[in-house]
Amino acid sequence: MFLQLNRLMVLMQAFALFLLMAQFASAGSIGGGNFGRCEMLQSEATQVCEGKGKKRSCEVIDSYCGSSGNDGSCSCLPDCESQGNCCADYAPVCAQDFGDCQSDSDQIAFLHLGGMCSTQWDYPGESDRLADVSGISGNAAAVEIKAVQTENAGTQVAAKTLTRYLDHCCTDSNSCVIYNYSNGDNVLGYALDRMATQDEVCTGKGKRRVCERSLSWNIIEVRTSAGAGGGSELSNWGSVADLFACDLASELSPSKVRNLYNHSNTQGVPIRHIGGFLDEVGSDDGTLNAGWWLLPWHSDGAVAFHSAGARNSTVEWCSDLWFPPLWCNREDICDSRYGSLYQGHEMAFCGREFRNSDHYDQKMEFIEQMGQ
Repeated sequence: MFLQLNRLMVLMQAFALFLLMAQFASAGSIGGGNFGRCEMLQSEATQVCEGKGKKRSCEVIDSYCGSSGNDGSCSCLPDCESQGNCCADYAPVCAQDFGDCQSDSDQIAFLHLGGMCSTQWDYPGESDRLADVSGISGNAAAVEIKAVQTENAGTQVAAKTLTRYLDHCCTDSNSCVIYNYSNGDNVLGYALDRMATQDEVCTGKGKRRVCERSLSWNIIEVRTSAGAGGGSELSNWGSVADLFACDLASELSPSKVRNLYNHSNTQGVPIRHIGGFLDEVGSDDGTLNAGWWLLPWHSDGAVAFHSAGARNSTVEWCSDLWFPPLWCNREDICDSRYGSLYQGHEMAFCGREFRNSDHYDQKMEFIEQMGQ
């Protein structure tokens, strides 16, 4: 009888949650919808050729620079800055403006890569900020990556923009540290696996000639907070995904994300993770509290431990009675019972370091832990 009553309570709570989600979804309380872009997907690039024979020359057009953005909502024309209607990624894609990053200058660039539904890292009026690098000796710069992560293919779009920053900021005598948040985990992972710039070094001649390829990007390490590399079960629930007010939200299910690229192919770059979870106190954000109900095991209201913890497989529910107060007792995200990590990934902090740290809180946690 007790079991049946608890099941009934769960069903009642779930029904109330769906009513709540419908209210939030119509309001579009998180994210600002889809944004236009200057970046082109690889599949959108075209080749334009002129002349004939030996005079024939071809150019690959890999951006919307010189015209309107992909959806006509913003501009990629040179005068867009004076007109105030530039696409969010105009600076890196068209103007080759990478902030304070100086190429081949013995610089350490601290790049900041935002998450789902974002176009930047530091938003006015929010608690997020760039890392303070003033205490680092030598030539150091904090750089905000401006990449559009909003449409269905937002991960791939942003990955291509990210490679522009990596080619400019992290090659030759430069090196980089990357602060990474939420779906930025997938953006970087996709770039490393599918789009990495490589150097080729050959020795010997003729049949003895041997060539080796290595990553051109000098990435010291990646510091990922609340990573969505394992996907979020919220994307399996259409109305929940609508809460985040951009099309990319519905593309981040565990099955889609885990099959999008090879997560273990980090090109030798160490990727360190942290993750938080909500306890019985909950989050001060109603949407994340609602999201907690639909996520397995411990979660921060948007991604579960298996994702934030870079596990190579998902986990099942704690039990069929996930209604409080039946909490799982594995609050350490480093617990081996959550499974094995992807190769090249590791946990930076263990224990209950980030108890009741929700998905939004997590964005700044790594920066603060590093004293920046």
